[in-house]
Amino acid sequence: MDRFFKFLNSDRYQYAESEIYLKNNMHNQTAVFDVFLRTKNENDCAIVYGISDVLELIEILNETSYKDRKKYLSELSDNEDFIEYMANMKFTGSIRGVKEGEIIFSNEPILTITAPLIQGKILETPILNILNYQILTATVTSKIVQAAGGRDVLFFGTRRVPGFEAAMSMTKACYVTGCISHSNIMGEYFYNLKSTGTMTHGFIQSFGMDKDSEYRAFDQFIKTYSHKKYPLVMLVDTYDTMKSGITAAIRAFRDNGINDGYEGMYGIRIDSGNLEELSKKCRKILNENGFFKAKIILTGGLDEQRIKELIENGAEVDVFGVGDAIALPEKEISTVYKMSKIDETDVMKISDEEQKTSLPGSKELYRIYENNDFTDVIMLEKETPEGKNVKKLTVDYIKNGEKIEENCRLLGLEEAKKYYKDNLLYLQKIYSEKEKRNRVKLSENLKKLKEDLIKSKKS
Repeated sequence: MDRFFKFLNSDRYQYAESEIYLKNNMHNQTAVFDVFLRTKNENDCAIVYGISDVLELIEILNETSYKDRKKYLSELSDNEDFIEYMANMKFTGSIRGVKEGEIIFSNEPILTITAPLIQGKILETPILNILNYQILTATVTSKIVQAAGGRDVLFFGTRRVPGFEAAMSMTKACYVTGCISHSNIMGEYFYNLKSTGTMTHGFIQSFGMDKDSEYRAFDQFIKTYSHKKYPLVMLVDTYDTMKSGITAAIRAFRDNGINDGYEGMYGIRIDSGNLEELSKKCRKILNENGFFKAKIILTGGLDEQRIKELIENGAEVDVFGVGDAIALPEKEISTVYKMSKIDETDVMKISDEEQKTSLPGSKELYRIYENNDFTDVIMLEKETPEGKNVKKLTVDYIKNGEKIEENCRLLGLEEAKKYYKDNLLYLQKIYSEKEKRNRVKLSENLKKLKEDLIKSKKS
């Protein structure tokens, strides 16, 4: 029963509108809804993730019993006809969209839902709730990983994430877009994605503040975990990185026989202070003591810009640990859900703000490759692009209420990661551009339809 909460995670107005549709016998009209996004910066891109969780909504709706649905809905509405309709309703429509890990731009259809009007309407908020955060996470993580310039990135942001499901979704999105590991043990339990971690300042403080307290903390950590080939990363900035932390770490490594022959990862983490200066000094000391393979992990409020600065300033760093910048990212995108067709009538949202004007009609998305780059074309459903090196980005996931299994398998975690990696060459090109160019075009027929509808409505 609790799964049905995910489907009911909606806004009141969608159910209020749906009651009107039912009352006026409009509920069987076929509606087309597009899910797309708007980016904060012009011509910026985003990375799609979360479609598999959207399809789970359809399973939840279709698999929840009449009795259980009626129990919930009776608490939310006093309209018996509407309660009965919703308690019996199954999703009979179709959903097509791009693949997980896809590069996408403003106004391009991520998903298209074609369904009887109420079925499409009540999916709006649950779908946006799933996709917005996961796409934002995937996009921000992708930019951070690319900024790291080939150095590893770990995700340590569970404690800042808004709730359990967000933490699980974020763990997956980070994995797909390049983080080598994460700290969440349930992410390992659910998805078999190995979790990792170093140690906290509190662990070191629990051994006191005398001159050997850091050494005892490091020594006990190494003694406990070295036989498991566990990562042995000493947090050296609890009291004073240079006067006590780094020397205690070296002493503990040496006393426990940890050196470049250790089969697991070993090294230090610096979480505060002048990271550039401290990392350089620590690297010098580690090398002088023969610990050439010891890794230096930098953490502490890092984001895309700070990582770029650290690298430009010559910081000695092998791994970046990122938390808040991924868990609580700035708003770079907004996902949107708009109707584009009702029965045979093409419709659109019109606004004086060009970005808030939506596209009419039932559409497909194509990518045309040329000279190690690409241009996207949004076309009406019945159109096909000309030329070579053309790829259709949209695939059918549900057709007339039935899942297309072979396409849904493309949404698996490893499949999504591979698809994302296959696009990295293009993504790096986009990220490196100082002035991002527009890579999205409308077909002539779609452009004319849009212009004609605007003229018609304004006249």
